Amino acid sequence: MMRGQLGVIYMLCFHHWYEPYPGAPRYCCARHYVGWTEDLLHRLDRHASGTGARLVEVIWHAGIGFTLVRICEGTRRRERAIKNDGGATRYCPACTPHPWTGHWSPITGDLIPRTYPNPARRR
Repeated sequence: MMRGQLGVIYMLCFHHWYEPYPGAPRYCCARHYVGWTEDLLHRLDRHASGTGARLVEVIWHAGIGFTLVRICEGTRRRERAIKNDGGATRYCPACTPHPWTGHWSPITGDLIPRTYPNPARRR
C-alpha cells in the first residue's frame, strides 16, 4: 500500500449499544465503527462473517448487526482525522437528525444504507 493511497472511509452504526460487560460505563461501550478499505463490499462481507476488525468481530459474536451509514473517499490519514474527532454519533445520519460533516464529505442521496442483521440476534 502506498502512502496517501485513496480508498473508501466508511462508518458502521451498530443496531444496539455494545456493552463489554453488564453495567459498563458509556465510555467503554460502542455504537459506531469507522474504517478504511480499498474494496468496500469485500470488507463489509468480512465484517458480516465475523472476520473483519476486532470490534466488529466482537459485536457480531455478541449477536449485534450493523448498517453502513456513511462513506467518503479518502486516505488513511483522513480516516485517522475522523477517528480523532471522536463523537461518531454527531456524524451518524442514523443517530442524529442533522449530522455534522467535519472531515466527512457532505451526505448525498447516492448512498443507500446497507444493513447486515445478525442472524444470531442479540441475547
